[in-house]
Amino acid sequence: MAGRRGGETVRLAGRTCLLEGDPTERLCSDGSWVLREGTASLVDAAPRHVWYRQVLVRRPGDRASALLATVDGQLRLLAEIGERSGLPTLVAGQLTATEGVLLSTLPPGRTWRDVFGPPAIGRARAHPVPARPAAAAGPTCRAEPPARMAPPNRSTAIALLRAAAGAGDVLADLHEAGHSHRAMTPDAVLLSTASWSRPAAPVTPALRDLGLAAVARQAGEGPAEYRAPEQERLGLHGPRIGSRTDVFRLAAMAYHGLAGVAPIRGWPAPLRGCCLPFCVPQTLDEVLLRALDLDPARRPARIRVLADAFRLGAYQLARAGR
Repeated sequence: MAGRRGGETVRLAGRTCLLEGDPTERLCSDGSWVLREGTASLVDAAPRHVWYRQVLVRRPGDRASALLATVDGQLRLLAEIGERSGLPTLVAGQLTATEGVLLSTLPPGRTWRDVFGPPAIGRARAHPVPARPAAAAGPTCRAEPPARMAPPNRSTAIALLRAAAGAGDVLADLHEAGHSHRAMTPDAVLLSTASWSRPAAPVTPALRDLGLAAVARQAGEGPAEYRAPEQERLGLHGPRIGSRTDVFRLAAMAYHGLAGVAPIRGWPAPLRGCCLPFCVPQTLDEVLLRALDLDPARRPARIRVLADAFRLGAYQLARAGR
C-alpha cells in the first residue's frame, strides 16, 4: 500500500483521476487498513474536480468492516440528499470486501481558510491511528496552538458573517436529513468569488465533503481544530455529539475570524470587549457565546438560530457603515 503523491494518475471507483496534491493518509496501527482523502481531476469523458475518500483493506476483520461501512453510509446519504444546494453531489462509488471509494463533486471556489484564515499550521501527513472500529472513519489529529490573525475590517467581517450564515443553512439541511458533519474546519467550506469579494452578493457556500456524517460517534473524533468539548469526552456527553457539535464548530470558526484569536475554551471573551475595527451587534455576540458553551445542552438546539444571528449581524454592520 505505497503512499500516493500529487500528479499521479490512478483509478478510483472505475474512473481515471489525476491527483491534485498529496492525499491525507491515515493508517491503522495494526496495518489492516489505510484511509486516503484528497482532491483530484477526472480525466475521462466528463472532466471535473472531485473530492475522494478511499479505504483499502489489507486484512479483513471487524475494524476494516466498520470502516467500509462508513463509506457505504456516506454513499447512501449522498445518493439521498446530494442534490441539495451546498451539499456534495455523488459522482461515483465502489464498495467491495477490500476497497471502498467515494467520489463527490468539488464545487469551484476558494476555501474559508484561503479567504478568512487562519493560516494552516503545518501539513497533513500519513500517521497511524489506534486500531478501533470507528477511529478509521473519524480521523483524529493532534491539537496545535490556534493561529492569531489581525481582526478583519468591516467589509471583510460582513462577508465572513454572510458566508457563515450560508454554511449554517447548508448544515441545517444535513441536520434535517438526520445527520451531522462534526468535522467543520476552514478547509471544509468552499466559497464562490461573490462570497468574499462582493459583500452584498448572494452567498451560497458549499461543503467540501460530508465530514463524519453516517460515522459512529467516538471520543477524540474529527479534526482537532475547533473540536467541540463533547467530542473529547464521549463518556460524559455520549448522544449529545451531533447537530450542536456543528453549532460549536461553526461558531468557533466565525469567532476566530472576527476576533483574530480563537475562543478560549469555556471562557470566550465577548467580541464587544475586544479591540475590533467595527462595532459588534449585541445579538450576534450573545448568540455566539451561547453557541460556544461547553455544555451542548445550553447551545442553540437548531443551527439556523446561529445562521440567522450571523445574517442579522452582517445586516447591522452594513447599515452601521453607511
